[in-house]
Amino acid sequence: MFHIIRRSLGEFQSFWTAWLPLMLLTAVTPVLVLGMPLLERRLVDNVIGARDLDLLVPTIVGYALLWVAITVCQQVASGLRSFLSERFLVHLRGQLFRHAERLSLAFSHREHSSRTTALVSNDAPMLADFFYSTVVLGLGSCVAIVSAVGLMLQLNWQLALAAGIAPPLVAVLAGYLTRPLRPASRRAQDKAAELTEHIQENTAGMREVAAFGREQSQATRINQILQDLLGLRMRLAFMGIGLQAGQSVLSLAVTLVVLGFGAYLVIIGHTTLGTVIAMRSFFNLFFQPLSMIGTMIGGAQQALGAAERVFDFLDHTPLVKEKPNAAAPRRVRGALAFEDVSFGYHADTPVLNGVSFHAEPGERVALVGPSGAGKSTLLGLVLRFYDPDRGRVLLDGVDLRELTLAGLREQIGTVFQDTFLFATTVRENVAFARLGADDAAIEAALRAAHAWDFIQSLPHGLDTQLGERGTRLSEGQRQRLAIARAILRDPRILLLDEPTSALDARTEREVQSALDELAHDRTTLVVAHRLSTILDANRILVVDHGRLLQQGTHAELLRQDGMYRDLFELQFGSQLRRSAERVLVAS
Repeated sequence: MFHIIRRSLGEFQSFWTAWLPLMLLTAVTPVLVLGMPLLERRLVDNVIGARDLDLLVPTIVGYALLWVAITVCQQVASGLRSFLSERFLVHLRGQLFRHAERLSLAFSHREHSSRTTALVSNDAPMLADFFYSTVVLGLGSCVAIVSAVGLMLQLNWQLALAAGIAPPLVAVLAGYLTRPLRPASRRAQDKAAELTEHIQENTAGMREVAAFGREQSQATRINQILQDLLGLRMRLAFMGIGLQAGQSVLSLAVTLVVLGFGAYLVIIGHTTLGTVIAMRSFFNLFFQPLSMIGTMIGGAQQALGAAERVFDFLDHTPLVKEKPNAAAPRRVRGALAFEDVSFGYHADTPVLNGVSFHAEPGERVALVGPSGAGKSTLLGLVLRFYDPDRGRVLLDGVDLRELTLAGLREQIGTVFQDTFLFATTVRENVAFARLGADDAAIEAALRAAHAWDFIQSLPHGLDTQLGERGTRLSEGQRQRLAIARAILRDPRILLLDEPTSALDARTEREVQSALDELAHDRTTLVVAHRLSTILDANRILVVDHGRLLQQGTHAELLRQDGMYRDLFELQFGSQLRRSAERVLVAS
């Protein structure tokens, strides 16, 4: 637990100077508050008891001025607290988001995206509140307790000793009731993250849920999670209620002891009525921060549960790291080379095994093979979504690990099979490839991708909001926007992962023509299942089970017995294959 506390406090190091005025006000305010019981004692004993009218006005004016000073300090402290807490929350959420971006895609394959969402939306605010509730309020409470005890001992040590039974009882009560809070809070946060995960999945998969008639089963599943979360939250609530109830009973008991013993001392002439009234006020000012410490211990236990989740996430080391001396690529020609590359998402399950090939500047290299053969993984290695477990990937003879990630990816344009569009305008989605691009460049890219006609038919043209993941467009339209992005980027290297998979035959021909023009004088790696789209590739690589089985031109591979001929026959039929073979023999 202590290492979590130290690390939590360490997160606030860069904010210490900003927190100092707040901590000063937090320490000064309880000292000022302790002046009010002294003025009450003076009013009862020296004004009312002595019937001294000359002291009445100064005492009342002093009480009013002290109240104003206390109120100003409290309000300024409250404003500073809100500002600094929100400032730290922005810092922490930004840190979590940046770390999520640095983590490799291999991490996202293992963890659900809702985990990051829960950390940012739920756990981060609890950790941000940790410093204020534990350190700042703790400081104010300690100052109030020490000051109150000192004044109580000075006024009447006997009544002070009577009130002294409260601290050990509060400590025992807080320790007993708050011990289960930390694990219970962590379980509640985990269950809240699970709820977020299922809600996101059901929202994204609403079409499938409706198509298979699984609304009731999914609702039952969500309801069970909600019931579990309700049970955990109610347990936390009852723990808090138990702590507050115990403190209230304890406060009443000690107050009765102080008042009863104080009345006895007044009756026998060992103290004054004003002293007893002041002692009762001091006890309230003493017991309130004492109770707050118990509450803070409970809040800290819950915050530590959130801190554990935050730090567990931040402790995940990115598998893809940028070297300190990494350099941005200059004058990129676009020569790519794989040298004996092996890679697996899991150590015991290789996806690629000893793959070697090269792509010269301006060449178009196609990757074909069955699903799951490792073709898309090869593209991910070029983008450095992952690094090889063995071997090297080179750009113009330089290992990609020697280059900055931003500099490398600036040279690459991509079109993925599963097109992702942001819930914003057409203009912003296309300009995502090149921030700051003007409308003329965006329009040219859309025309080249054969997307301009349908963009003009949208309600607001380039300013049309596409909705979440671009759901207002067809798959083919989304794919053409992705191609427009790649065109706008104007890269040296093109990575195309089934870029025309969602298009009809006519549109496919149009887009293929645009891609052919775009690929001119650029190094292009294209993953294809439709062999008709890669017949004119400079080289075709046949990949299966992570191994490179064949490579050559379309004509060369048709002359060989192997997987390429089998794939070609499956797609075009044996009659077309024999016709193609006759043409090849004649040539």
